[in-house]
Amino acid sequence: MSLISVIVPVYQVEPYLARCVDSILGQTLPDFELWLVDDGSPDGCPALCDAYAARDGRVQVIHKENGGLSSARNAALDKFNGRYVCFADSDDYLAPDALETMYAALTETGADVAVGNMEAFDETGAVREFYHPAEERTVLEGDEMLSTLNQPCAPNRLYRAEIYRELRFPEERLYEDVFVYHKVLAQCRRMVLTGKTGYYYMIRSDSIMHSRYDIRFTDIIYAIRERYEWLDSVGQHTLADEARLFIYSRVAVAYAHLDPHDPVHRAKLEEITEIYRDCYRVLMKDGSVSAKQKLRLWLLYRLPAVHTALFGRKMPPALG
Repeated sequence: MSLISVIVPVYQVEPYLARCVDSILGQTLPDFELWLVDDGSPDGCPALCDAYAARDGRVQVIHKENGGLSSARNAALDKFNGRYVCFADSDDYLAPDALETMYAALTETGADVAVGNMEAFDETGAVREFYHPAEERTVLEGDEMLSTLNQPCAPNRLYRAEIYRELRFPEERLYEDVFVYHKVLAQCRRMVLTGKTGYYYMIRSDSIMHSRYDIRFTDIIYAIRERYEWLDSVGQHTLADEARLFIYSRVAVAYAHLDPHDPVHRAKLEEITEIYRDCYRVLMKDGSVSAKQKLRLWLLYRLPAVHTALFGRKMPPALG
C-alpha cells in the first residue's frame, strides 16, 4: 500500500500534461502512487500516460471511454490503494513540496483533511493569488471548517482515504466539487490549513467555465440545494439561507440567458423555478434579509422578465 494516491483525470491536455505529471513525480515526498485516468482523450495523451507508466513504477494508467471529469476520478477511486488521497487536474501543477507539506500538517495535527494555498496562472504564465485561506498553519474544528465552503475545489487537499471509500463525484454534472464538498465536511472532525502555496491552477480561455453561458451552468443550483439541505440538517440555518440567496442569483442569471420559447430551456427554467420557490418561501420569512433584497426576490419569483430588465444579465462570481 502506498502512503498517498494522487488521482489525475486526463482529457485533451497534451500541451500541459507533462508539466503536471513531472510536478507530481518530482515531489519531495516520494511514497505515492499516481493514477492517470485517460478519459478517452483523442490526442496524444493516452500514449504519454503509457510512456510515464513504463518509466516510473509509481504510475498507474486507466484507459476508459469518455465520461467526463467525475467519471474519470471515480474510476480511480474504485482502485486506489493509498492511506491518503488527493486530486490534481491535468492542466495544473503542484509545488515540489506540496504532498510533503500537506502530509506533515495532516499527521502532526491529527486532521482529516489538509488544505494548501492556491495560486492561479493563465496561458501567458502570469501568476496571481487565487485562494489563500491562511498565512500560517491553522487548525479548524467543528463549525470553523464551514468557512472553507467558499472554495470547495477537490484539488489542493489531502484527505484521509476513508473519506472517499464510498463517496463519489456526480457524473454528467458541472460543479462536481460543489456537490461533494459538504459530504467531505460531514466526515471531518478537524481540518488543517497549511498556510503554504502548494497548487497552481490554470485559467484557460477555452474552458467551459470561462465561456458563454451554457444551460449546464444551472447544475450549480442543484449542488447548492444539496448544500443548504445539509446545512439545515446540522442546524446551520444562517449559512443555509446564504446558500439560498446564492441560488436566487443563479436562477436570475438563468432567466436572463435561457430562451423560454425553446422547449429544452423552458423545461429547465420550470425545474429550477421549483427549487427557487422553496428558497423564496424561506427567505421571505428571514428577518436578516433586507426589504430591498426581498423586493428583488419577489420580482424574480413573480416577474422574472422585469427582474432581468432591471438587473441585467451579469454572471455572479463563480463558485468552485
